[in-house]
Amino acid sequence: MHGSAQIRTPLTTRTAEYRVFEALGENCGIVLTDPETGECAFRFRRDWEDFAGEEAEVLRAIADDLPRKQQEMGTAAFLQWLDETLSNTIRIVPPCPTICGELDRTANALYRRTVRSTVRRYETHLPLIPIDLAAGGLGADTTAGATRAANAREWIEAEIPGRRGLTDDFFIVRIHGRSMEPHIPDGSLCVFRSYYGGSRRNGIFIVQRIATMDEGGEYTIKRYDSSKRSDGDSWTHQQIRMKPGNPEFQEWELREEDRNVTIAEFVCVLEDPA
Repeated sequence: MHGSAQIRTPLTTRTAEYRVFEALGENCGIVLTDPETGECAFRFRRDWEDFAGEEAEVLRAIADDLPRKQQEMGTAAFLQWLDETLSNTIRIVPPCPTICGELDRTANALYRRTVRSTVRRYETHLPLIPIDLAAGGLGADTTAGATRAANAREWIEAEIPGRRGLTDDFFIVRIHGRSMEPHIPDGSLCVFRSYYGGSRRNGIFIVQRIATMDEGGEYTIKRYDSSKRSDGDSWTHQQIRMKPGNPEFQEWELREEDRNVTIAEFVCVLEDPA
């Protein structure tokens, strides 16, 4: 449910700068730098064989070595070295200012806007699903029953922290609404994983409210919280609450008779709002 109308709290941002790497006449990566902290976030294409053929091994080795050089040299010296030295196999474009939220998430967005890599479904890219999912409450669904891949709006390159690869139970949704801020910003792209069972306590989930057997229903995203009642060797849910992260919004009770289905669990924010 929505609370009373509120003025949107803007995402905390600062000014950063990014540089685009080029190879073989095309963009192949970016480095985003926070001038205040010296932190850097690198993103490089992962389809070197498709992009560069027999030069792929050399380009991959250079790209893999640049973050190590930044750590060894320090950011200021590294950026100077980039601007003065890197101009042969991989060249660097002069820096551009940008508004930056969370560094890694801003780097993901800049990379997606500047580099066009080969789409490898569920290897390097995940489908963006056009679910009308309002983070503030339930929004009408128009795609129920269709496969995610067939209904993908586009395929977005994604790397999930702590995972070496992707599988076909991951997908991406753009969040519209403020109820899960600041953890999940309004307008952000988020990765979810299909839910197959198990504990949901304190996790963030997409929940579908089923309308009828012939209709798709509605979706929302909230944090799941429950209390349980023991009955001998078994237990039952005494109460299930769906909780927002933003205190301006109300929590609500998930009742068994409402025919709700847990669809997927939140994994991470991939990109902050543009």
